[in-house]
Amino acid sequence: FSQDTRGNIEIYLNSIVDDIPGRNGNDFFIPTSSDLNNWNTMLTNILNNEIESANNLSSTYNYQITIFLDTTLSANNRFYILEEKKPQSKYWGTYVISIDPLREKLVIQAPHPIYDINTGLQAIYCFKRLIPRALFISGTHRCNHSQNSECSGSTSACGTLGPYKVSDNAHNTNSIFQESTQVLFDTYDNSVFVQLHGFGKRTNDPYLIMSNGTRVTPTVDYISLIEQELFKIDPTLTFKLAHINQDWSRLIAFTNTQGRFINNSTDACYQNATNSEGRFVHIEQEKSKLREDTEGWNKMYLALKNVFVSNTTGISPIKKQEQIKIYPNPFTNILNIKNHIPTDLRIYNSQGSLVFSKRIDLEERINLNFLKQGIYLFTISSKGKILHTEKIIKKI
Repeated sequence: FSQDTRGNIEIYLNSIVDDIPGRNGNDFFIPTSSDLNNWNTMLTNILNNEIESANNLSSTYNYQITIFLDTTLSANNRFYILEEKKPQSKYWGTYVISIDPLREKLVIQAPHPIYDINTGLQAIYCFKRLIPRALFISGTHRCNHSQNSECSGSTSACGTLGPYKVSDNAHNTNSIFQESTQVLFDTYDNSVFVQLHGFGKRTNDPYLIMSNGTRVTPTVDYISLIEQELFKIDPTLTFKLAHINQDWSRLIAFTNTQGRFINNSTDACYQNATNSEGRFVHIEQEKSKLREDTEGWNKMYLALKNVFVSNTTGISPIKKQEQIKIYPNPFTNILNIKNHIPTDLRIYNSQGSLVFSKRIDLEERINLNFLKQGIYLFTISSKGKILHTEKIIKKI
């Protein structure tokens, strides 16, 4: 019922990206409500390892499920690849599910894999090295179809300023990309969706513009954590964060329909979200420092690796966070820590410099009155592996 393939999944997926059609042709097939419902059932079957049932549905849409064994990875990791057979007729994209994910909460998405130059290849590069829950790659150029999306918002990406196109998966709720996002979001209640985008840098732009889709700072602020890690890797990078730099309004993803849905918008097609749990991460990247080649892609991989901790110890990332408590936050002088094992504590300032480190036991009360007011990154690690990261705020 499925195709078994082995080799290097990065090479395999790169060849799929190479065949993605460009900005013209109306290749993108607009799905019906029945198509979306069937896809929902099919993807749910895959997540439940009911591959025979999933294949019966996938063949209806010219799709197949490839069980891929990556022989270049030391663990011989396996993946389900939901891909369209050739010749293609739907162009709904490619969806990869890790059978044994190392980062269970992480989903990587490339909505504009060729328009945002190299983001498809960058997403694949990060996926292979991180082994997250899933990878989504759009099936066409964002401007491939002439018909406009009904969803709110406008862009000049396809020429003159106007509505988004139906082939623009980041701005259309009537899509398999959107439906797949909703299935994984509903199935895994700790999932975090990281979208890799690209932009042309203007004179006053930073190198990265990052947003959770709102102006709200969530309890777990993945945007700030990724910013901190990227800055440690490359101190020449500059940033704008939509929930921190509240006066910044360019490329902040408020009309992104996956972001609206993940942030519980009342209508993901028309309404911006007003609250966020931090589970949508939208990253706009300048090309030369981050998208040009593997040197730039590796920066993003390392940042995501340090923020989304591998669950190879048998304890899932969300359980690790539940076992470590840091309070109060924000704090004035005293920070209390409750832990489950002795660990190493490190605190970094907003420039990525280490300002405090200490070996801590199961409970600690630390006086940090020497720190200046501001935002710091707090990490707890054991035997060289980071178990917990959190943004902490020092008040006056």
